[in-house]
Formats: sequence, structure tokens, C-alpha cells
Amino acid sequence: MNSFEDAKILQQRRLVLKALSLTPFVSVPKFANAASGEQDRTYGGFPMGLHGATVRNFPNDEALRILTEELGLHRIELTPSQIRLRAFDQGNAEGPIASTAEVRQLKQQLAAAGVTATAYGFLPMAGDAGENERVFELASELSIRNITVVPQLQYLDSIERLADEYDIRLAIHNNAPGSTFTSIAEVSAAISGRGENVGACVDVGNVLRSSEDPAVAIRRLGSKVFGIHLKDVSSADPDSDVIGLGKGLLDTETFFTAMTETELAADMALSLEYLALPDQPVPSVLQSLALADRLLS
Repeated sequence: MNSFEDAKILQQRRLVLKALSLTPFVSVPKFANAASGEQDRTYGGFPMGLHGATVRNFPNDEALRILTEELGLHRIELTPSQIRLRAFDQGNAEGPIASTAEVRQLKQQLAAAGVTATAYGFLPMAGDAGENERVFELASELSIRNITVVPQLQYLDSIERLADEYDIRLAIHNNAPGSTFTSIAEVSAAISGRGENVGACVDVGNVLRSSEDPAVAIRRLGSKVFGIHLKDVSSADPDSDVIGLGKGLLDTETFFTAMTETELAADMALSLEYLALPDQPVPSVLQSLALADRLLS
């Protein structure tokens, strides 16, 4: 039996236990992460990590070294730049779906570096049942808790069933104007009435591009916030630069206050994102981390 089959059996057992109310209770401190207990003493206890697009120009081993040694972080939201969980026919991630060997290699690299993959995305999802299930199989192999998605609404029922089967959460991602889910109201409507595995990923930059308030978004979505793409943007233009925190439109103090005053999902993916200088991201990211630590602590 291969590891993907093992993972599916494990997920089925979890669902059976859950249905029988036999799931064992484990006391977990707020925002706990076994890979980085020391880090939880900073950023006000929030599970600070990095969005993989920030290190998209580096091979995985170097990206993980930068993450841990230069930034002092142990969480990452993986993107197609690190591993393709589906095939892409255009853009920077163009190429075939990752092989089993590639997935296992990345899994070993993450473990060796002491890094947890908190999420994957964002990922468009439609009605290809086989492709969708393969995404969940590979995400399960990597022990990913959240998939950041932009789903086609008519297929959300079937995608949610996969989320329940694999016990992996869907975090619906808001986008810049000109796409779908360009307002927090759209995201809120999409997750309304859904089960415990369907929530939101608040992309702070896109909220600003849509001329909305990210702090209001956090308070409105509350415990359904499974992910945050923490970034600042230079303007409200849909293609504006993603820059360091406090350098653009984001009112950092108001936003971080909203985070501290809102009950958010304890194992959400908090992913700092910086895209302006892809070959030299460290200086700006360090400045952003210092600002976040000061305002959250």
C-alpha cells in the first residue's frame, strides 16, 4: 500500500471517530506549533510564517535556509513555486503536477529544516474531480492543514466533501478588482452555512485594493479566518506593488489591534508576503517582522 492510500485510510478513520464522538481530546495552547515552540513567544503568540511567493526565486533548500536562519521563522505557506499540486499551463508556475518523489523530497526537506507547511495556495479549483482529489492527496502527504482556494462556486459542494474526507480546510481567498471574490461580502456569503472545514483567507493587500478595511474584514469573519496573507501595497491599483508593512496603504496598528481582539482559528496560516524585490527579500521582511512583533506583543 502506498503512502497516499495510507493517508486516505487515516482520514477515513478520523471521520469515523469523529462521527462516534470518540476523537481524543488534546489540550493545545493558543497558536501552538510543535515545529516552533520558541517562536510562539513572539508576535503576541500568533503563528507567524512566510508566504512562499516571497522566496519564489530560490530553490527549496535555500528558501528554507533563509526562512529559518535569516528570518527566524518555522512556518511557510507553500506555493506552486515550491511544489505544484496540480499542473499549470501558464505563468511562473507553468509545468506538470509534482511527482510522488518530488512531494516526498520536499516533505523530507521541511522536516530536516524544522518547518511546518501551514497552507498551500492560492489555488483555483473547479469541477475536475480527479484533479481535485489529487490535490488533497498530495496536500495530505505534506500534512498541510489549509488549502487557500479560489473555487468556482458551482463546484464548492464537491470540493467541500473532499475537505471533509481528508480533514483539510478550505480558505477562500479574496482577490483584487477584476476577478471573483473581490469583496469580503462575497467571501462571507460563500462560506455562510458551510461546515467547519470551509473558511476564509484574508488577503490584506487585495482588501486594500478593493478599497475595504482589512481590520473590518478580520472582525467580520472571526473564527472563520483560516489564513491571512499579511502584506502592504503601494496603491489601490489591482497590480500595485507588494511592499513592506507600514510602507503603503495598510494601517498596521489598527489591523493588528483587530487581530488581537478577535478570536481567530488557532491553527490558521499567518503568511507574511513581500514581492517587490524577489532576489533580495530579507531586509524588508525583517523590517516587517520587527514591526509586527512590536505591534502584536
